[in-house]
Amino acid sequence: MVMALPESKVRALLPAGLRLGEQGVTPKGTHPVILQFHRFEHCQFSVPTLLAPMRFREQTFGIPFTWISAECGPCYFMPRMNLDNLWCLMVGRNIWGFDKQMSVVAETENRYTVATLAGRRLVSLGWRSNGNEARPAVDGYAEFEPVREMLSQTLVSLSPAAVGPFPTLTDFDRRWNLATVRPLRGELEVDSSYLAGFEGGSYSSADQPEGVAPSAIGCYELSAQWWLSYPYPAPLGPVNTTGVAGAGSQFFSVRGMRSDAYRVSASDEGR
Repeated sequence: MVMALPESKVRALLPAGLRLGEQGVTPKGTHPVILQFHRFEHCQFSVPTLLAPMRFREQTFGIPFTWISAECGPCYFMPRMNLDNLWCLMVGRNIWGFDKQMSVVAETENRYTVATLAGRRLVSLGWRSNGNEARPAVDGYAEFEPVREMLSQTLVSLSPAAVGPFPTLTDFDRRWNLATVRPLRGELEVDSSYLAGFEGGSYSSADQPEGVAPSAIGCYELSAQWWLSYPYPAPLGPVNTTGVAGAGSQFFSVRGMRSDAYRVSASDEGR
């Protein structure tokens, strides 16, 4: 779910050391954010382990076009990550530095709901088909291309353990040549307690804010294989992150045989 929010409010969601960069997806004075609703399956480390393949569900709030310095960006920062697997939470926080929170996730054929352990609903996404078929994620639907480019940005997190103060980078490579996508119609409901600074409310993928190009708005179902590198320090010198893609590949990584991600765009929702 890609939404266009006031730039000042999105900026307030960033920790010290990160800033927003220029972008051409949403109108001046606004900034895109992406809510993703994942089903991860068959995830395993690239080095031999005795661990069974991981399977879990995770919901994230992401801010693309985030910069660490004038030369290091654009990156993708996630101030909120909710998941239903304690092992993945511990690994994600203590190795990758992601601020993951244990939650209760319920999924049906056309709805994905996240609640606190105490039972309070945080966010819920419902969807229905537009009658569109699944096509290749690259060149399949022109309106998905801006979303694909944002999802391809290097992930930035804070170490140690999601608190900082040191930013680290992680390559999250979706195998776009094997991925499929299809547009959906989505309805998103967000509780005011979901994320400090982010107002609750209801959003529909049918709503198109004035000044936002149709290609930047939409609800999509994405299915893709992926690879996640081990985190590596953000460059101290004038290096653009697009030039260090794969720098983490010298370490072990995590591969997912399949990841179903549901998302929508600009004042909307998606699966």
